[in-house]
Amino acid sequence: MPSLSFIGTGSGFPSAERFFSSTLVHLGSIHLLVDAGEPCVHLLRDRGNMIGEIDAILITHGHVDHIGGIPAFLQGAMLIERKKPLAIHLPREMISPLKAWIAALYLTEIGLGFSVSWIPWNPDAPALLEGGVSITSHANKHLVDCYRVLPGADPSKECQSYSLDIKAGNFRTLFSGDLASASELLSLVVNPATVLVSELSHVTIEELVSVLAEADLGTLCLVHLSEDMVGDRSELQGRMEELLPAIKDVIVPEDGTILDF
Repeated sequence: MPSLSFIGTGSGFPSAERFFSSTLVHLGSIHLLVDAGEPCVHLLRDRGNMIGEIDAILITHGHVDHIGGIPAFLQGAMLIERKKPLAIHLPREMISPLKAWIAALYLTEIGLGFSVSWIPWNPDAPALLEGGVSITSHANKHLVDCYRVLPGADPSKECQSYSLDIKAGNFRTLFSGDLASASELLSLVVNPATVLVSELSHVTIEELVSVLAEADLGTLCLVHLSEDMVGDRSELQGRMEELLPAIKDVIVPEDGTILDF
C-alpha cells in the first residue's frame, strides 16, 4: 500500500514546530526520500531505522532547507553499517558542490561502506527505478526568482529547481518543490493524480486555488507553510476545502503525519 510519511513540513524559516522539508514515500518495496532537510536522519530513525532502507533521495533544488540533512544521513548510514546502494537524484549543478561538502566533513565514499550514485535530473524524461516506479522532473523558476536578485549573485549559476511526478502503477504523487509561481503546476495537474504535495510559502492561496480549481486530485497536502500560517492549520484546511470542493481531501500535515493510500 503506498504511503507518505511527512518528516519535515516547515518552510525555510527555522521553526520550533516544524522541521525543514523532507517526505518519505513508500511504494511497495521501494522507499524514496523527497528532499533531505535537517534533521531528517534523526526522524528517520524513529520510522524504523529507515536510513538503512531508503532506495533513493530525490532533491528538488539546492536550498539548504532541502539538502542540509544529506551529510548527516550519509554519516548515519555509515554508522549503522548500511550496505544497500543509495541513489541521489538531484540538480546537475549541485553534484560537485555536495561531493566537496561531504569530503570537507571527513567522509569518503569508499569509507561509507555502500555505493552512492549521483544522478542528475534530466527534465521531462522519466527516471526508471525497480518495481515499476518512475520519477519525472519538471523545471521551475524558483531559484531564478530567489537567487538572481541577490546582491553578488553568481550569474553563471544555472538555478536548477524542479517539481517531481512520481508514478507506481495507478498511484501518482506530485511534489511541487518550491515554486516561482503556482502556474508552474499547470502542466502537472492536467492529468489526474492521487496526491499533490504543494508548498505554500512562495505562492499565495489565491494563486494555488486558481491553478487547482479544475484539477482531478484525490488529496492535496499543504506543506512548507509560511511562518504566519503555521499556527492556523485547521483554519487553513477549512478554507481550502471550501475553495476547492472538487478535491476529495485537503490536509495540512504536521511533522510525523502518515497518510496511507
